[in-house]
Amino acid sequence: MICFAYLFGFMDRIIVGLLTPAIQADLGLSDSQMGIIQGLAFALFYTLFGVPLGLAADRMNRKWLLTAGTAVWSTMTAVCGLARGFWPLFGARVGVGIGEATLNPCAASLIGDYFKAQTRPKAFGVYTMSTALGTAVTYITGGAVIAWVMGAGAGNTFPMPVLGDIQAWQAVFIIVGLAGLVPALLMALTVREPARQDLVNQGKGADWAQTRAFLRQNRKTLLCHYFGVSLIIMSVYGWVNWMPTFFVRIHGWGVPTFSIYYGIFGGLAGIVSALTSGFVTGWFKQRGRIDGAMRTVMWGGLCLTIGTAIAPLMPAPELALAGFVIAGLFANYPSAQALAALNEITPNQLRGLVTALYILVLGLAGAGLGPFAMGWVTDNVFGDKQYIHYSMALVTSVMGLSGCALVAFGLKSFRESLGRVDWR
Repeated sequence: MICFAYLFGFMDRIIVGLLTPAIQADLGLSDSQMGIIQGLAFALFYTLFGVPLGLAADRMNRKWLLTAGTAVWSTMTAVCGLARGFWPLFGARVGVGIGEATLNPCAASLIGDYFKAQTRPKAFGVYTMSTALGTAVTYITGGAVIAWVMGAGAGNTFPMPVLGDIQAWQAVFIIVGLAGLVPALLMALTVREPARQDLVNQGKGADWAQTRAFLRQNRKTLLCHYFGVSLIIMSVYGWVNWMPTFFVRIHGWGVPTFSIYYGIFGGLAGIVSALTSGFVTGWFKQRGRIDGAMRTVMWGGLCLTIGTAIAPLMPAPELALAGFVIAGLFANYPSAQALAALNEITPNQLRGLVTALYILVLGLAGAGLGPFAMGWVTDNVFGDKQYIHYSMALVTSVMGLSGCALVAFGLKSFRESLGRVDWR
């Protein structure tokens, strides 16, 4: 059920990238404005609300907190379909971000209690697989829905009950958002709240002095982890959101055509990536590398960065698609094992907060600035919308390689943090 909710959450995050050409054609928004809608509008409040909601996850019933968050982000996705300008769309995306701020703190804490330490890397791989499934479902189903909506209406409009004829992209937001209420209902009816494990301080909640002591003692580990992974993910959110527009502008593919091909092959690659990431971490640990989770983040991020920097420069759409798909075999290594690594060094009473702080940095630097950076570079560095492929390659290379270097720098301190663990 957690994965099912995450699937819809990821759909709600990236569906705006699939609809970007239609939104720009209807509302006349620039690439920079669409970069803000894709990233910062969602990420700013996703991160700001993440910290208090992370604290809530350490103290409250996580099942009900996540159920409420799922209902909020799904409803606000549907509200995106009512927007008729930049600021209304911005506001609706803010609501999506607030709802999704419940997801990772609650999920990380719940998974930590449902699974023993030896199997958590694989469990987080399965959890992160939801992003691959979300990508596949978004592109395959989203492309089909776009084609159906445009075919069922008159031109670019679609008749909706109560609302009358609206733009096709608006109808897609409404349909996808309302569908997201299904996992919220199922979670409320089927998920139980597990007993908390890996407790310190005789099972009592951590006070502020203990929280500050933990953060101070592990500051180098956490800084390298937070900012290194965020720089890698910054490039991922950038190319994921701009990829449909790239294929439309550079290779002349329609959105439904791109959606089917990448949804199938990219989705399969992402699933393989998520499922194998935990095995790679286990492989490292079996060979005496106790920092296996972060090594998986580093090597996966490096392979991903190289692949996605080269792919947009390929001369033919089939070669570009193949490049993105091959790189996608490593796409979930950083995100899945970054969560596993945090669980390894953090006691239960602090997992919600520590995960939320990670999401704070990840959301602003990764989900927020990634799409905006590529749009801004296209508008202000190259000055031509047809140079989107150069923007994707440049931003991906700089941010991805910087992130991998920072993760590598933090491996020693991560091992030191593991050595201080005293609850097992």
